[in-house]
Amino acid sequence: MCHGHAVKAFPAPAPAEPFDRTVAGFTWGDPAAEKTIAVLPDIYGCNPFYKGLSTLMAQKGARVHLVDTFYGLGDLPEATREAAFARRNKVDDKSFLDRFEQFCREEQVTGVVGFCLGGLYIFELARRGLSADLIGLYGFPQGLPNEDPLPVPFDYLPEVDQSFTMLVGRDDDSVGRDNIEKLEKMSPEVRAMTLKVYDGVGHNFLPLLDSDKHSERAIAEDARDRMLRTLL
Repeated sequence: MCHGHAVKAFPAPAPAEPFDRTVAGFTWGDPAAEKTIAVLPDIYGCNPFYKGLSTLMAQKGARVHLVDTFYGLGDLPEATREAAFARRNKVDDKSFLDRFEQFCREEQVTGVVGFCLGGLYIFELARRGLSADLIGLYGFPQGLPNEDPLPVPFDYLPEVDQSFTMLVGRDDDSVGRDNIEKLEKMSPEVRAMTLKVYDGVGHNFLPLLDSDKHSERAIAEDARDRMLRTLL
């Protein structure tokens, strides 16, 4: 589930500047850049996949903040789904997003991209009306359980005004194929959402940039290009 390793299609991660303000993480790029992007990772955190992606966007001229959603909760004892969810469950979603919103205002963030758990956060940031370009990959429209839970996207999406994009795979068993189908059926009622459902892939399809299969690689390339166009 989700990303754990670097992909060859991204550059090798460049050195980053750690930050610890309203939220914590790592920064790449020129402070005077026209675009300032925040990256919200999946349950595995700030690993080489996201550092390579952040380096790519910095090379394209953006200031990029990779946010450590799990700051203060320690490193994963092992790169397993069980360990990742055990740490994820310690994050207070609402409190974290309150602090992240403040960070976006302070840093004048122009765009946010979120993956998996971060994709759920994109739904919520759109609900809150964050003034930024928003794009999520494989977010959870049914929400996720938490001690400090967020509203369930399915319950509010038709009322959202802030534009955002969501990219999902039709065969996503982590989000749930029924939830993907429900999201697609309700999308005409969600004026603020641009939804792209990719046939033939499930969860975690962006690393297919390295696939030997042309059809898989083409989907990942389309998703990458949509992401970059939205943010940059």
